[in-house]
Amino acid sequence: MADVDDASRPAPADRVAADSGAPESGTAPAGAQEPRARQGAEPGAAPALAPEPAAAAAAAPVLARGQLHPAILLLQLFTVLRGLFLPVLLGVWVAPWFLAVAGLLLLVQMGAALLRFVTLEYALTADELRVREGLLHRQERRIPLDRVQDLGFESSLLRRALGLVVVQVETASGKGVEVRLDALGTAAAEHLRAVLLAARDRGAAAPPAAAADERPTDAPAAPQVLQWLVHRTSATALWWRGVTDLRLSAFLVLGFSALELADRLGLRGSVRGVVRGASDWLGRLPPLVLATVLVLALVVVLGFGVVTSTCSSFVQFFGFELWLSGDVLQRRYGLLTTRQKVLPRVRIQRVALEQTWLRWLAGLAVVKADSAGGSRAEGEDQASGFDVVVPLAELQATMALLPALLPGFEREVLVYRSGSPRLVARTALQGVVLASVLAALLVPGLGPAGWFAFTLVPVSGLLGVLVYRKLGYALGDAHVALRQGVFGLFHTFVPTAKIQAVVVRQGPFEQCFGLASLAVHVAGGASTTLPHLLLADARALAAELAQRAAVAAAADW
Repeated sequence: MADVDDASRPAPADRVAADSGAPESGTAPAGAQEPRARQGAEPGAAPALAPEPAAAAAAAPVLARGQLHPAILLLQLFTVLRGLFLPVLLGVWVAPWFLAVAGLLLLVQMGAALLRFVTLEYALTADELRVREGLLHRQERRIPLDRVQDLGFESSLLRRALGLVVVQVETASGKGVEVRLDALGTAAAEHLRAVLLAARDRGAAAPPAAAADERPTDAPAAPQVLQWLVHRTSATALWWRGVTDLRLSAFLVLGFSALELADRLGLRGSVRGVVRGASDWLGRLPPLVLATVLVLALVVVLGFGVVTSTCSSFVQFFGFELWLSGDVLQRRYGLLTTRQKVLPRVRIQRVALEQTWLRWLAGLAVVKADSAGGSRAEGEDQASGFDVVVPLAELQATMALLPALLPGFEREVLVYRSGSPRLVARTALQGVVLASVLAALLVPGLGPAGWFAFTLVPVSGLLGVLVYRKLGYALGDAHVALRQGVFGLFHTFVPTAKIQAVVVRQGPFEQCFGLASLAVHVAGGASTTLPHLLLADARALAAELAQRAAVAAAADW
């Protein structure tokens, strides 16, 4: 299968031998001559040293070098003082020795911050990014530039006031941020990003090592390339994002957490008393008044959810802009904490258009993209929303953005094929089995009322119809499109060259109806599963995707 992280792919033996210029065996062949430096040497004379290879003698030119900004010490001081608020308060009101503890903690933490500031150093060459830090425990981390997946910037209000930026470097390891430079100056961070992207784009076109001595040690920043604005999210779109982001499960979790906290604090009895009193008061109300009160309570809850979701959307994605600079996507957004995210298009593993049920009814969608350095499940966001490419837009507008995210997608002609109508019978059968089990458990205790469990049968059949109407897949020249949903709708577009594995699965009910689920795996992200396909269709599609991925992997060698 195609592997995005080429570092994990072993090179063929004949290719390694050809690159090294040495025989594959560990000993020299018979009759081989000694190095020229030793030939003709006089007896008793010191042997001349063989000249080192040019690549080893010439160090890689340093394109950018720097340390953390001195303002990091002031920022760390603010952080330490905030953490010492409670010990200082105890020292003033309880016992003076708490002040001594606070002073000791202040010295230790500021000493560690000063040591990190003095020892941390980064250097960017044409081949790699090196970060060194530590005194007693020295650490040096090297990241090849062609392994860098994403580059992100963050800056809170306090950091912006101090002129600091957090630089986050992600690779295809799948564990998130590989290197975090938490306090660079704005100019230094912008210079590092420009030089890193320019050096990585040069890649194999870099000059040979023999010419490295002729290049200056501190190379100037690469010239800026033309940028064009792909998308800008309006305030109206952010408001709609908040309105359509109602997650009632969050209220249930919040209520359960409140009950648990009340139980731990010994207030569960008081809460029960309040709930019992409110229930008795509602029971004495006339039916019409009771219905009005319940509707008003529901409106208040939904209104609270709309307000909180809208505020969250504005704080996180305010001023969202998507730019395309050369072959690199750049996102800028944030109100209190501003973020900038750099994502090369060649690193994108899959693009998803996600519509929850409210957004599907309104014809709106969120666009997300996964790289090899991130991992998320369907419908979820990564931390800080780094996987979000467009917070919210009309579905047709998001479809029009796909060529900007997936190179070559503008040439695709996708014709969707639907799933099998057998899935309706499958879901209905599941409903029959579940209803029978529930009826067997409820009828002895509830009597005839327990037979209402069989209402699950038509409900299951209706769900099967909804799934069948939205299910589909399309195979283009270089991309595969998957579509599914029950109440909402989720589109997923995967370049076939990025596919790592394809898995066909069958459960007990699927085996009865000749159905199967197809799971498509990419590097660093959760799999995309397309359920309820005919077994023959799933196997044929899996074989075709595997063949294309294998061809793409062979072309990379």
